[in-house]
Amino acid sequence: MNTQMRLAISTKERLAIGLRFLATGCTYSDLQFVFRVSVSSISRIVPEVCDQIVKTPRDYV
Repeated sequence: MNTQMRLAISTKERLAIGLRFLATGCTYSDLQFVFRVSVSSISRIVPEVCDQIVKTPRDYV
């Protein structure tokens, strides 16, 4: 959600964070510096991305 303090993390960036984690095995703190997103946000984003990948029909993956 966009607030006066900051913009929301876009869907593209959320997917990029999740895929980078899966592809490289980087720690959340490493991803924090690459994407400039807090570790607590990354710890919510990665499982969400994984859940959505699993739920995606196999024809598209």
